[in-house]
Amino acid sequence: MELNRAGAATIKRVYNNNVLLAGLGDGSEMILVGKGIGFSHKPGEPVDVEAADQRFVPDGSYAASHVAGVLGDAPLEQIEVVQEIMALARTELKLEPRQSLLVPILDHLGFAVQRARESMKVDFPLRWEVAQLYPAEGQLGRRVVELVRQRLGVTLQEEEWVAFALHFVNQQWSKADFSKTVSMTETIARTFTLLSVRWGKNIDENGLSAARFVTHLRYLFARSIEGAPADVIQMDVLTAIRRSYPEAADAALETAKLIGGALRRDLGEQEISYLALHTARLYAEMHTIEDKK
Repeated sequence: MELNRAGAATIKRVYNNNVLLAGLGDGSEMILVGKGIGFSHKPGEPVDVEAADQRFVPDGSYAASHVAGVLGDAPLEQIEVVQEIMALARTELKLEPRQSLLVPILDHLGFAVQRARESMKVDFPLRWEVAQLYPAEGQLGRRVVELVRQRLGVTLQEEEWVAFALHFVNQQWSKADFSKTVSMTETIARTFTLLSVRWGKNIDENGLSAARFVTHLRYLFARSIEGAPADVIQMDVLTAIRRSYPEAADAALETAKLIGGALRRDLGEQEISYLALHTARLYAEMHTIEDKK
């Protein structure tokens, strides 16, 4: 995201005193951020890129002008906080610090801070689902809320962690958009409800089988979004599972309809077979726990 690149450049646009867009000698562009770097400067003037505190080279996520515009609309202290958030996301979630994460996080932070200062409350209906389905992202979302309090002196609405967590989830596949991430989260939560109602017992969503199932569903959504083919199973898994766990096989077929509706396509035989593997594990784990009681 940042590039240490010495030398002179030409100013293409000044967004404010702290942000400008520069053109380099090789025809590329760079966004320069630093206190006062744009003060009293005009397009066409030379600027030393080393004078910037932060330098952003477009990484293909957005046009340089769009990234520069978002940075230009944000206070410098918020940009610095988002840089800390990006570093945490890289350490905690192994997310690459791309501008496809920086831009929505910075944009969301600005609105969250504004809402807090105006004592505005918004509803976050996916609190429980995000906490259950994405514990690592949720934990980092809570750290972000605390980081904002420490760095900016602003106490955000406590539930803002949900939105930050969903941004981290969204970043895990580059072609997804936020609405699809929300749809995925809602569908996975509905899947667990469907199975619990069908089997008449609550599923341990903190169990190993549930965690594997959530991971599989997330990658199923990701593959669908990216148009990637399903993995191949070299056997009739559904028939085999029906012999041992008929309830799990039937649940897989019903789950496939639910997920297919969210994806707006029918799931293939291989995808249903993988679902059956996971519903069988959940079913077996649930009854093992019951037997021990």
